[in-house]
Amino acid sequence: MNFTTFEYFPRMTYHREYALRMEMSIPDPNECPFPYIQIFDLDRIEDFQDAIDHGYLNVAASQGDLYRMVPLDISPNGAGSPATCYERYRTRMEEANGYVVEVQTELKGIGSRWAASVAQQDGKRMDAARAALAAGDLETAAQYGRVYRLEPVDVEPLVKPWRPSEKEAEWKAGQEAEGQATA
Repeated sequence: MNFTTFEYFPRMTYHREYALRMEMSIPDPNECPFPYIQIFDLDRIEDFQDAIDHGYLNVAASQGDLYRMVPLDISPNGAGSPATCYERYRTRMEEANGYVVEVQTELKGIGSRWAASVAQQDGKRMDAARAALAAGDLETAAQYGRVYRLEPVDVEPLVKPWRPSEKEAEWKAGQEAEGQATA
């Protein structure tokens, strides 16, 4: 089955103390009811992780916008319950306004990790943490997990990062130039 690309969206990928904002493509939901990540984008994520593991920040910056995650020393002021430690959990990162909160979520579902889903109460916690970050309320966000500030890493990328919006703009400009030249 051949799927057409529907849109590009920014996605944050995290590895160690670094975060990468990269544009990824999703298929048209009318043709593909289940979202998936294309092999090209998975390769870019693996390249980012390998570059960070080996200390090549300029290679990691070639995959998108590279940020260093700086932990903030904010302790919750007693309101709300601390994050529960689960036997089976996944760490989720919620990003807004240049900050990230690390939220632990319980996994529901039996079998492989592909079948697991996030518990409903954890979905509400993640939404509340994201809303607190968007409002700039870091103390409230700290009640849901550890808060980090994203600092852009000032490094020259090895190659210019791939951005679909720039490619489309170049293509449209070329099409317009051809149209004006033939007119």
